[in-house]
Amino acid sequence: MSSGGIDYSKWDNLSVSDDSSAAGDDYNDDSYDDDQQYHEGDDIVSSLQQQSTVADNDASSTSGDYSPAEIALLKKGIAYEKEQDSNDDNDIDWLLVGPLKNIRVHPNDKSTSMYSSIIYTEDPNTYIPDRSEYIDDRVQKWGIEPPSSQEGGSSGDGLLDFMSRMMMSSSTSSMEYYKHNLENPELQFIDSLIERRSKYNNSDEITAAMKFTYVVRIELCECEKDVWRRVRVPSGIGLSIFHDQVICPVMGWARGYHGYAYEDPRDGTVIGPAKNSAYIDTMHVPMHYKKVMDDKGCPLAALLIKKGDIAYYNYDLGDGWMHRLVLEDIVAEEDSVTLMAGEGACPPEDSNGLDSKGCGAYADFLKAYKRNPKKMKMKEAVKEASRSINYSKPWAGGPPIPFKPLEFNIGYHRMLLTLMLAGPALKTKKGNFAMPDGKYKESMKGCDNCGNRLKPLSKCTGCRKVSYCSRECQLQAWKLHRSECKKHSDKKAKTKK
Repeated sequence: MSSGGIDYSKWDNLSVSDDSSAAGDDYNDDSYDDDQQYHEGDDIVSSLQQQSTVADNDASSTSGDYSPAEIALLKKGIAYEKEQDSNDDNDIDWLLVGPLKNIRVHPNDKSTSMYSSIIYTEDPNTYIPDRSEYIDDRVQKWGIEPPSSQEGGSSGDGLLDFMSRMMMSSSTSSMEYYKHNLENPELQFIDSLIERRSKYNNSDEITAAMKFTYVVRIELCECEKDVWRRVRVPSGIGLSIFHDQVICPVMGWARGYHGYAYEDPRDGTVIGPAKNSAYIDTMHVPMHYKKVMDDKGCPLAALLIKKGDIAYYNYDLGDGWMHRLVLEDIVAEEDSVTLMAGEGACPPEDSNGLDSKGCGAYADFLKAYKRNPKKMKMKEAVKEASRSINYSKPWAGGPPIPFKPLEFNIGYHRMLLTLMLAGPALKTKKGNFAMPDGKYKESMKGCDNCGNRLKPLSKCTGCRKVSYCSRECQLQAWKLHRSECKKHSDKKAKTKK
């Protein structure tokens, strides 16, 4: 039992599992029926509309003695208490649910029946999901959804879950919580889980585990044998730094380009950049995770503590590049960060050159590429992948790097790691990159010294050819840039004459 009051010993039996799925023989399957998918979507929309209509009819047909939320709770057999908000001018009678009666439900919340039953029946201070009910014993989404609704279910179930979530988040009842500086009942429950997990992360058990060096294998799910890295890192390294200064350079992802999230399969905790995040793809958090716990101050030892432990790292919440983190060894002495080994090229950012997005698409591509790399389709895919930002515009500067799917240049990635560790960790500021058409897009331009794509950039006043995110970066780059800057400045002066 940890000093934080959480018994994690029930989660000790964690083993490496194979998430690989057999891909079809053909890289491009043209047999997919778009019309079928379209009509399945229509059926789901119709189903949701019917559910909403039934709920509204039930509410209107009931006497005024019960609010819509009370009706839903009574139908589900859920006990509740009323608490009048004395600070509210409208004298709202909040409904208190859960074993501790600490979850507030707005009386006009018509989404009450759509929330997870866990929040009504479990105490967040003691709740531990049953891992045996989940695929590969991997609890997801805080463990408050049944396994049938987790990722990996049927496409119809996934779409229904997505649309239900969107209807819930955009409903007028959500605005009622917002008016009172509250979140919906599910997020209230998750807040309690986050508070509990924060205590565990700061417990004596985790503090003691932060004094070692870990050997961690980072492998791309569904491509485990083809794309992986092995690193030595201090167990106390912060998760935000582990992402920015270790995973990105050793894997080959672009720095400051996409968001990320760590997943703990023991209890479904999700940890990531929760505050002031400038990553545009964090818009997917409500759909994928409901909410994330902020990773600032959270050490790697809070995710991986014993040899054989596993955690997951999701890069780019839109495309979903899922990595498995395996704690292979624990070294007693403290050591610096080292890239020990690896295989395979990093996938292209934004899934450039692939038929679809994410790990499955890349696994299909690699199988097809191994069969016939000289096929015209493969050559075109490689050419397109080479245009992705992590190959065409490396954050460390320098010329474009050709995308070679089956190769891993360990010397190059060690150089990236050294440069990354020598500089400051990337700091983000809240904001999005708005485009003229109203859509959002990740910035393709970064600091010419550190590669930061999230902070405002200022051009060199001498040559106006390079940009930096801070005075510190400009000074660091000046020794190498000085001669080039003078050359451009002299050329500009001659042109004016």
